[in-house]
Amino acid sequence: MSSQYSDAAASALESFQQQMKLVAQLQQQRARLTATASARDKKVTVTVNANSAVIETVFADDIDELSYTEIAAAVTEAAQKAAEEVTRRAHELAQPLMAARADRPKLSDVLEGIPEFQMPEEPEVPTAAPGSEEREAFDAAEDEPELKFTDVEYVDHRRDSSGRGPEVSDSSW
Repeated sequence: MSSQYSDAAASALESFQQQMKLVAQLQQQRARLTATASARDKKVTVTVNANSAVIETVFADDIDELSYTEIAAAVTEAAQKAAEEVTRRAHELAQPLMAARADRPKLSDVLEGIPEFQMPEEPEVPTAAPGSEEREAFDAAEDEPELKFTDVEYVDHRRDSSGRGPEVSDSSW
């Protein structure tokens, strides 16, 4: 193997190791994330962890000014606000990783002729309660995301004028 290839392989391995170290560091930082939000003039305060799981709910001394329905709505509102905040912080943490990923060559740059694959966009997750019109509309939406490829050559697989398709013994094979 030539020196050029071994240098390239060593460089690629070092880059990969640095990337994995960054991933591990970001995972640790993300695991420590929490976010807190309040609702109804701070009568309800909710804290969530990095996975948006509620880890603490605190009611102010004057919580009895609210009805049970209002308390329930306030808990939901505060939890959703806190979850939104922790998600925003997690995305901020991931920015160095995403920047490094953007700097890497695409697969099609390395392997000529391979089409580029684009990940489907993640749908927005509804925060509506079960049984609500918004939730029912979301649940009724089509579940099959369309996969998209770029830089693709389309091949016409239609049959020839004799009504036959290509055969194994055809010279095009």
